[in-house]
Amino acid sequence: MKEMETTKKEMETTKKEMETRLKGLVRYFSRGIWREKTQSLADIYAIISSKKYEKRVISLREELIADANSTKLADFEDMIDLPTVHTPTGVVVLALPTDSQQQLELLRQRVALFPQTLMAFQSVDGGHLVVLMGYELSDGTLPNKKKEVRLFQQYAFRRAADFVLATTGVKADEEDVSHSQWFYLSSDDKAVWNERMMAVQMEQPTEELTELTAGIMKAPEEHPLEKDVLPGYTQLEMDITKFNFVCRRLAFNREKGIDEYLLAVATACSKAGIDQEVATKCLLNVGTYWDKESLVRLTMENAYQKHRYGLRTPIEPSLMHQQLMKEFMQRRYIFRRNVVTGDVEYQEKGRYILSWRPLTQETRNDINNAAIDEGIKVWSRDIDRIIGSSQVSDYDPVREWLNDLPQWDGRDRLGEMADRVPTQLPNWRDNFKVWMRSMVSQWTSGAGQMYGAQMVMMFIGAQGTRKSTFMRMLLPEELRQFYIDRIDFTNKKEALRALSRFLLINIDEFDQVSKAQTAYLKHLIQRTDVKERKMYETTYEQLQRYAAFCATTNSLSPLKDETGSRRYMVVEVTGVINTSTEGDHAIDYPQMYAQILAEIRRGEDYYFDGERERLIVEKGAEYYEMPNVVSIFCDHFRKPMAGDEILKMSPTEILSYIKDKWHINLVNQSNNVTLAKYLRREGYKKGEGRERRLYLVSVL
Repeated sequence: MKEMETTKKEMETTKKEMETRLKGLVRYFSRGIWREKTQSLADIYAIISSKKYEKRVISLREELIADANSTKLADFEDMIDLPTVHTPTGVVVLALPTDSQQQLELLRQRVALFPQTLMAFQSVDGGHLVVLMGYELSDGTLPNKKKEVRLFQQYAFRRAADFVLATTGVKADEEDVSHSQWFYLSSDDKAVWNERMMAVQMEQPTEELTELTAGIMKAPEEHPLEKDVLPGYTQLEMDITKFNFVCRRLAFNREKGIDEYLLAVATACSKAGIDQEVATKCLLNVGTYWDKESLVRLTMENAYQKHRYGLRTPIEPSLMHQQLMKEFMQRRYIFRRNVVTGDVEYQEKGRYILSWRPLTQETRNDINNAAIDEGIKVWSRDIDRIIGSSQVSDYDPVREWLNDLPQWDGRDRLGEMADRVPTQLPNWRDNFKVWMRSMVSQWTSGAGQMYGAQMVMMFIGAQGTRKSTFMRMLLPEELRQFYIDRIDFTNKKEALRALSRFLLINIDEFDQVSKAQTAYLKHLIQRTDVKERKMYETTYEQLQRYAAFCATTNSLSPLKDETGSRRYMVVEVTGVINTSTEGDHAIDYPQMYAQILAEIRRGEDYYFDGERERLIVEKGAEYYEMPNVVSIFCDHFRKPMAGDEILKMSPTEILSYIKDKWHINLVNQSNNVTLAKYLRREGYKKGEGRERRLYLVSVL
């Protein structure tokens, strides 16, 4: 009896200490100003569960649903007048995203089992479960110096987020880690409160939280499997993980009664080597046993006296090795996925010179061998499974380069770039600027855009005028790896993939592109995105189109497809292009591209409107490859003029007339169709009534 009374007094003392420690700062709007007050988290739980702010929370959720353009609560922060609660040191706030109310309830039940969980409730936006967890130093105290508190909270949040991810599979929102110490007052009558919360103990960190220091709280081990602790976990977190595995395994045995189930759990926890007090408190937090502390403690004591040192872990060895493999790769390497090329790149940590390199098969084999040398049982497919997952972050080299550009200084470097090209093309300077803006807009618009860079800038000129060199110079050195001047249009799959893997595609020697390939090229130019189905997959992935097109040729009549004439801006180069980059001719790419972005933002055209296209089509007509039948027709016929004898003839009759009079046999279906298209395009008048299929022509 005396022992029970002593235990009861100790529990009451602990409870009072926790109440003193667990007080938050509440900021609320009253009488036109924001005010502050200190309030215990227990009282705040009572406010949330009593649904005091239910009407305001429901109104906010309806507004979020109504606004189809916003999916984040942050978009409404200026409008929210709900009180905010800033938690004390030692309490971290996790926001766990959920897809449905059912998932939220299941997640709530799971986190309620964790001894370190203090409170859990549905967020004001309705799409998250907000969870408060307790952490403290190994001596049971909390840091009090400003820097120590900041570092302590950083590491505590990281540990809490990793633990929840490992035990529930849900990743906490981490857009702003400063949110890990405050939350909006919500309304949830099913909110969870744990007055017997057991804070996780950890050492005081001394360095900023980075990839390299994230494992600082973990004591070094010769071999993690020997102590049965997963990489990055404390012993307490490991015991809780084991407890959840035990409960999950026994949950399938539904025929056991409550008492029999309690005995089975106690025995399994003892065999698994879980700390007795941790297992006891975990069981007491289960709804069935919260008021049966004496029964739970006696059952645990009996089970642990029988199996004091534990027999085996409930966690499969394969899972242990998988976790070891993840820890090994995070410790030794950094990975990223290049969204332009689609390739994974890596850096090896611990080297003096860090540089990103493509992840080749040879590299994969080196990683595999290094893992085996550390005693980790691993297959090459295990590495691919990690690298091919969402754990590898995306990296967009184009956006990163553009985001680092300085502010434009106002100098027209884009016009200076255009002046390097000697040409008689009207409006060349203006058209070049529009084309460059269309290319950059293509890079920044993202997948699903409505319009692409659909104009091909084609340079025509003699050999040695440095046409291709100028095209390559349009990209800065940092992005020049995404330039290509050879593409096989007969391989349609690779040609389509090039739209999402290159920034600028130069069709060198355009006159060598066949008429059949020209039709597919027209299709590529007009595409705004890329839909690709990877090998062995059934769904299509929508990728962003990055590529703009340019072309070079020595031929003076390279255009073949009359229907696609508006897609080609033909620039006849009349001299040698200035491609010097030395001295005064150096190109300031950051400022040139800063100018492009500034002009796009202020509304300058980045597409070719109707008037510009009309002028381009008129000029481009000079560069069409004229078929023989049209050339011969033009040598012998013309549109009727005043005083001419007018002949009314069909295309077939015209070809027969040429054959009979000049002995040139052009009569066939192909020439008939070609001549008919030419007559229609050039506006030759037709007869009326029964003669509506006849064209009015005159013989020269």
